[in-house]
Amino acid sequence: MPAKKTASRVFFFLWIIITIIALSAPLGKPGKLLQRGLDKTIHTAMFAVMGVLGQSAFPWSGILITAPIALGTEYVQRLLPTKREYNEVDLLANIIGLLLGVILYEIATRLK
Repeated sequence: MPAKKTASRVFFFLWIIITIIALSAPLGKPGKLLQRGLDKTIHTAMFAVMGVLGQSAFPWSGILITAPIALGTEYVQRLLPTKREYNEVDLLANIIGLLLGVILYEIATRLK
């Protein structure tokens, strides 16, 4: 396996770990920025990065890894004893971010 592909896969799996930890860590009282919708932007951005990294590491099959994470992280929040809650809009932001990342990666590789 080429070193570039190995590095892509390492970054991809590290990003998955970071995302899961970030989305399952206990929260205190949300700040004003999070209350104003910045939370949705964060979800979209985190999953856009995951989409780019997944497409780079595992072209087109990476979505089979990332889609369950996008869906599962939101669902698992209702099971955790933290102050996190299941939110359908967060779930939508996860999916939009993931698709956006895949699309951006594909556009970027075609423009090379």
